[in-house]
Amino acid sequence: MLPAVLRKCPHCGARHPNGTLRCTATGRPIAGDPELVGRVVADRYHLVRMLGDGGMGAVYKAADRVLRRFVAIKLLHPAVAENPSSVERFQREARAAAAIGHPNIIDIMDFGREGNRPYMVMEYLRGRSLSQVIAMDGQLSIKRACTIAIHTLAGLQAAHDRGILHRDLKPANLMLVVRFGDRNFVKVCDFGFAALVKTGSTDAKALTPERTLVGTPAYAAPERLRGDDKRDPRLDVYSVGVVLYEMLAGRRPFDAPTFRELARKVRKDPPVPLRDVRPDVPQVLERVVLKALAKDRDERWADAESFAEALFPFGGLRVPFRDDMPSESFTMEMMRIKAREARHRETSTGQVQKPPTRPPPPEPSPEPAAAPSPAPAPEPAVGPPPALAEVADSDLTQRMSAEEALAMVDELEGTPRPKTRVGTPKAKRLRQSQTDNTDVDRMPELAVGPPAALAAGAAAPAPEPAPPVASGGYQGRIVLAVLRFVARKFGERALKELLEAMPEEARRPFEAGIGPDDWVDLAAVRTLVEKIDARLGADDLHLVLEAGRAAAEGAFDLMRSLRPPAPPPELLVAEMPSILQKVVRGAELEVRRVGRGYGRLELKELGEPSLVLAVSTIGFLARSLERFGADDVEVNLLSCRALDDPQTLIDISWFA
Repeated sequence: MLPAVLRKCPHCGARHPNGTLRCTATGRPIAGDPELVGRVVADRYHLVRMLGDGGMGAVYKAADRVLRRFVAIKLLHPAVAENPSSVERFQREARAAAAIGHPNIIDIMDFGREGNRPYMVMEYLRGRSLSQVIAMDGQLSIKRACTIAIHTLAGLQAAHDRGILHRDLKPANLMLVVRFGDRNFVKVCDFGFAALVKTGSTDAKALTPERTLVGTPAYAAPERLRGDDKRDPRLDVYSVGVVLYEMLAGRRPFDAPTFRELARKVRKDPPVPLRDVRPDVPQVLERVVLKALAKDRDERWADAESFAEALFPFGGLRVPFRDDMPSESFTMEMMRIKAREARHRETSTGQVQKPPTRPPPPEPSPEPAAAPSPAPAPEPAVGPPPALAEVADSDLTQRMSAEEALAMVDELEGTPRPKTRVGTPKAKRLRQSQTDNTDVDRMPELAVGPPAALAAGAAAPAPEPAPPVASGGYQGRIVLAVLRFVARKFGERALKELLEAMPEEARRPFEAGIGPDDWVDLAAVRTLVEKIDARLGADDLHLVLEAGRAAAEGAFDLMRSLRPPAPPPELLVAEMPSILQKVVRGAELEVRRVGRGYGRLELKELGEPSLVLAVSTIGFLARSLERFGADDVEVNLLSCRALDDPQTLIDISWFA
């Protein structure tokens, strides 16, 4: 049984039981109960992180110790659990979502009680709510907005087919996750106000008095604000229309400071024409949205399916899948961090600084409906700078064999490697290592020489002495691991151009040559990683993350020297401060919390805070834990000094 916990109110200082909704002195909401992290619910679900708190209950990330997977568990607050109607509504939410069984609806896995507190176990979603996306990105592209709406309508149609209305659709209840390579896949959540279309069964008894508004007024259909209690699927169709309008316009069709004024606008006023706010919206799409927002429900789309069919010409359901795409967890985490960075730049400079983008590819020729061409990714990738404008993209990103990559790095050092014939056991092993980074720690340590040595017949100039490491630095072995990663993934031409394009001061340590025990200036390595992400990636921090993972491979021998020989992940987290101290100067890690399957670290930078260092540390920690047997590792950047937060906190969870 979960213990009773008294929490100190941040507003008045008094102590209240868990689940007290508002401070008795100020009336302001009181946070949930994060002290429960580390406890076990129903002898099965180990709470590892608090995800959010609301009026009804708190949601935690938990490790299912029976099936060895992460889940989300929602616990009703004790005060709410004393209300039978609230408990019955909570149970109905679980039954409604579980009965639908559709990919676009959140999965409900379990339901029960822990003492007197009901709980509901749901699939753990690694993503962002649509409300967060709109807050960070503003207006979404037409294709992306329509794709999100189509996903939502697909889930709703499945619910309506089973006689279930959602009745509280809004961006906060739509989670964007990565599924099948689609970064805009939607999971419809929170069926707390769900109702049955037909109310003949005893299970369908009303839990809400008649003529009582449920849901959020800004997304409620006009008839609901007029007191019409008829349960009609077109209630949800209207709400999706409001959400789609907001995604396209960056604002809701109706807003007002008071409920009375808002209700009047929703019932009587026409919405601001969408093309007045967003001129690039096609007229046909504007008519589709306005039909969903019709005051008279008989003038709306008849059902969710017909609404979705009208949106098909404007949004594809799939985006191309990249073989080298990081896991869903880290994809969504990088999207969140990048969105915060863009907002930080906008706040600091007064305008968003967007990097140059590649011109969009030509539209494919029309295909039959049965076999549509995959839609391009909704966010354009960042291309090479003008210095590489004449080099074909295929030349920059072509993969080279591992043997060629090693020879190329050796050539930088000035000691060419003899070629190995294809088909020999050695060549086979090298080709396998191209996709298996676990071989990195078994490779001979190499030093890097001048990029000019890559030119055919060019003599390597005498190396200049490397500048002293004054403001911090990285040990040479992990810098070499990052260079190997680039050579393997992108090939000889890309690495050559990358090093030559670096500013002279940052390039100097690489021209002087790097040994495994040397120290390379912190700013030079940061510039290198930034160039890797901007020139060879999409400037979305994914390659910064991958560089951090490669750096962990370079430090694996050091980590392996820990005792016992195969330490558990918890010990590895506890030892991370001393490990980082041996390979990085100018930054420190401090363990704030560690337990079975979870930990929290603070990254302390002695100089100017760096987002590159924070993100690469995420990759470093994730790969380190994976190498020591941790499964399903997730690392989250809770806060970051480089984004004006007071400290840089990193949260880790895994299956041991």
